[in-house]
Amino acid sequence: MNGFIAVHCGAGYHSDLLKKEYQKTCYAACRKAVEALQAGGNAVDAVEKAVIELENSSLTNAGYGSNLSWEGSVECDASIMNGQTLHFGACGAVSNVWNPITLAKHLCLRQCESLSLGRVPPCILTGQGAKTWAERMGLEIVDNKKMISARAFRNYKHCKRKLKKYSLQNDIKFSPLDTVGAICVDSNGIVAAGASSGGVSLKHEGRVGQAASFGSGVWAMMSRDGMQPSVAACTSGCGEHLIRTQLAKNTAESLLGPSPVIGLDKCLKENFLESPFLWDVPERFGGSLALTFNPQVGEGELLWGHTTKTMCIGYMSTESSKPKCVISYLPPKVESGHKAVVSGVPFKVTLQPNPVLQWEIKTDVNLNGSH
Repeated sequence: MNGFIAVHCGAGYHSDLLKKEYQKTCYAACRKAVEALQAGGNAVDAVEKAVIELENSSLTNAGYGSNLSWEGSVECDASIMNGQTLHFGACGAVSNVWNPITLAKHLCLRQCESLSLGRVPPCILTGQGAKTWAERMGLEIVDNKKMISARAFRNYKHCKRKLKKYSLQNDIKFSPLDTVGAICVDSNGIVAAGASSGGVSLKHEGRVGQAASFGSGVWAMMSRDGMQPSVAACTSGCGEHLIRTQLAKNTAESLLGPSPVIGLDKCLKENFLESPFLWDVPERFGGSLALTFNPQVGEGELLWGHTTKTMCIGYMSTESSKPKCVISYLPPKVESGHKAVVSGVPFKVTLQPNPVLQWEIKTDVNLNGSH
């Protein structure tokens, strides 16, 4: 199957010294997603594979290598949304699950299951309940210490020293915002989005961020009548800012106008930087990675925008020989948290001979739970 994948390693600050490492991480994630598509997987499968690669990197704040909580443990958030079924699955503040994005995918796939006694399949699980459910699904469970990378532990000690020395509150300037995400469209025109995060450094135990919050971390949607393009988005930044503004949903919907670039720029300005829901926040840190796709002609646009110093993006088509990586910067004299920069590139996808109709919603799993 053909398709197009885009990933990000967060909106925050990416050191020039690690530029090549971030590029390699984005390249690897894109290639894993393309391999999934070429093996017959759909957009949801490709998003999962890309995010797994990002979670397994010690460079990112997701899965292995996540920021540590106040007590020094790893608690992860992750989510996936299927633009065809509009199903959403997420896990929050979960420990010991090696790849939280896979747990989120399982929850998403089981949204259409029929349960006895009028029960409804959960779409969001947190904490111990999420871990128990992951164990039942046969996902890899590890000791929490195995989730801690040397880089994350150094950052934890650094932040603790800063707080002790300066008596500071938890300041996101000392916390990397390099969460991860992925968006994809396949040659059936199906779109999907995924996100994974370890949260802000020194967070309170049990805190759930945007990566597990509906409409805040991911959004993916296909037109039911075929009259509008498909859209998908994932976000990064300060989770509380993104939750209060539902930035993923607003980003995706902003692309439905005549000019997606202008739409995203307006969204970041009016729905984020000038949002009344952030009236008490002096600096608003966030970023969005999004795509819009017209399945009638197989053409789309990939866009990104951020209010942070940098945002790291990778993208690749199944018809490309290699992925590309961009580290986007705010203009030199622009202070982060106050203005946004927006950019993007066009892309094409060769459609299947008989692509799935946008309004033809099909289930991901059988009623007995197999898939």
